[in-house]
Amino acid sequence: MGKKKTPVRTLTFLRHAKSSWKEAALADLDRPLNKRGRRDAVAMASRIAAGSSLATIFASPSLRTRETVFRLLEQLPAQDRQLVFDHALYTFDSTALINALQTLDDNLLDAAIVGHNPALQETIGWLRGSSIAAFPTAACAKLTIPLAHWCDLAQGCATLDWLLVPEKKL
Repeated sequence: MGKKKTPVRTLTFLRHAKSSWKEAALADLDRPLNKRGRRDAVAMASRIAAGSSLATIFASPSLRTRETVFRLLEQLPAQDRQLVFDHALYTFDSTALINALQTLDDNLLDAAIVGHNPALQETIGWLRGSSIAAFPTAACAKLTIPLAHWCDLAQGCATLDWLLVPEKKL
């Protein structure tokens, strides 16, 4: 009998698009996207979908992440998707984010995470074993991880497949 092949898992990380600071009294959780953020979320949709299935999306429940996800999905062809807003992803701490990733269901081979910096940028760097220079708003990165179980995520276990950032408008 042959040796069982290790599954290849993928994680796609998307940082919410640019948020508005216009209303200083708003709680951080309630900040919406600004004009640039709304534009970037729409513009990034086809670029992201070309390299990621986006079949299962886990997102922070903040207003800016919800608006980013919905604007992105409005631009894509309809398909069955699982969309989960998880309070554990409303974090700026990479250790908390890694802990949340380690609890993903092992039947899931492909997941997209929509959240916040610095947690996303630091987690990507930790997973690939070297930091990335920047992860601006609306940036997206896809990592490949050959692991049997999500709980086995470890430093340096992933390969960065691609990193996309919004195009600058002059």
